Amino acid sequence: MPRALKVCASPGCPELVRTGRCPTHTRATDRARGTRQQRGYGPAHEQERERWRPAVERGEVDCAAPTCVMPERRIKVGQLWDLGHTDDRTTWRGPEHQLCNRGWRRDR
Repeated sequence: MPRALKVCASPGCPELVRTGRCPTHTRATDRARGTRQQRGYGPAHEQERERWRPAVERGEVDCAAPTCVMPERRIKVGQLWDLGHTDDRTTWRGPEHQLCNRGWRRDR
């Protein structure tokens, strides 16, 4: 069954969308966020992620998220993961399940 239409999530925009923002406000939001490098995901981040990759791919790493939301803390072979960092982005915590890293919380 198709999702019902709703108003764009950007305040004051009357455009109807199935989810999130209209194309115009999606582009504007992405531009305002900056590039991945501007957000702190440059060469140092890539090196640290590559350093962790072999152990994660062998299934040897537990999720480093302080609020892991998965039934099992261990990151399974083939499971999507991100390199987690502290809120101030000054240091990395380690590999995290993608769901744990990208803001999903049980209290939502």
